[in-house]
Amino acid sequence: MNFHTKIALHYLKPKNNSFISLLSLISVTGIMIGVMALIVVISVMSGFDRTLEKRVIGIESQIIVLNYNGFVNNYKKAAKKISSVKGVKNIAPFIYTDIMISSASTSTGSVLRGIDIKTEEKVTDLKKYLIKGNLSGLDNKKKNEIVLGKVLAQNLGVSVGDRVTIISPDGEITPFGVMPKTERFIVCGIINSGMYNYDSTLSFVSLKNAQTFLGLPANSVTGIEIKLDNLSFANSFARKIADKLNGNKASSSYYALSWEELNKNLFSAIKLEKLTMFVILSLIVLVAAFNIISTLIMVVMEKRKDIAILKSIGASSKDIMIIFIAQGIIIGAIGTSLGLLSGFLICYLEKTYHIISLPSSVYYITTLPVRMTAGEFIAIGSSALFLSFIATLYPSYKAGKIDPAEGVRHE
Repeated sequence: MNFHTKIALHYLKPKNNSFISLLSLISVTGIMIGVMALIVVISVMSGFDRTLEKRVIGIESQIIVLNYNGFVNNYKKAAKKISSVKGVKNIAPFIYTDIMISSASTSTGSVLRGIDIKTEEKVTDLKKYLIKGNLSGLDNKKKNEIVLGKVLAQNLGVSVGDRVTIISPDGEITPFGVMPKTERFIVCGIINSGMYNYDSTLSFVSLKNAQTFLGLPANSVTGIEIKLDNLSFANSFARKIADKLNGNKASSSYYALSWEELNKNLFSAIKLEKLTMFVILSLIVLVAAFNIISTLIMVVMEKRKDIAILKSIGASSKDIMIIFIAQGIIIGAIGTSLGLLSGFLICYLEKTYHIISLPSSVYYITTLPVRMTAGEFIAIGSSALFLSFIATLYPSYKAGKIDPAEGVRHE
């Protein structure tokens, strides 16, 4: 330990002047509370972000490929090209269209998705969200079976075994004009993803039933869902897959969208909220940093004689500055360490024992999610230490400018 640190620690020890010790304690406590609050809030928001991400990817695929013409014809050929891209794990065709769905008591709008459950469960987690019935009606063998979202089923007043009618807005031309095309289905399953937007609108039928209902040929679908080996590179893979399908053609027929692009507004809002909370709660640390300034100024005023003696025996102005910078950083380091530790303990207890519960009628999860990452701990700790360092500069500069003769004379 060099003499700068030794003197800094010596000045931090409680002396007769208890007021300076109290200011130091307030500074440490302020930084600890600020860092602890930052850790807890950022970890909870990261938990919400990750949970939401899992729910979105669970009901949607990581990448979808669509065609500007509306349908992907000869999708097996396109699927073969997509499979040749290194990093693509699984693919599944799907059909997507808006419909009206009615029961014996009411009717509402819905988004109909035609899928093959054997390939679909390789790109999404649809099976995990099943709460009633089964998904056997989506295997392209059984006819006229449909799976509904939980909220959609509640709005229609139906359950497993009940009948519903789906109505296509693109009807058939008859001598009496355009007549809506209708088809009756039996509800074979109900899913609950926990996401209101999905559970209140989505309905699923087999890919074959969807093609028949819309009058599409067997090799035609709306698009292709893709699952990657690494989720982190979804955006770059989407562009790569689109380029692969379009080849060297002058005009592009295909385009690909990643899960981040499909939900850009939602996740951008979460990131903005996270950044806003970081800035707001950093103000607590900033206030504590001002306490460090006042503490060091008081110490400088009290130690004018000591500073004069140190300079008279050979200490330079730089040495004096380093002493008081070290003192402020020690205060900041103690507060930051205590804040990181207490924040970690709070997050660990919530993550392990789920102390705080959330109403399922309001939130899509029942407990407060927590996700702690080393990067966020390092960023928060570094920010607190940086603010502590900045707070030491002015008092340290003033201490370094004290003239030895003046310091001794005033004493």
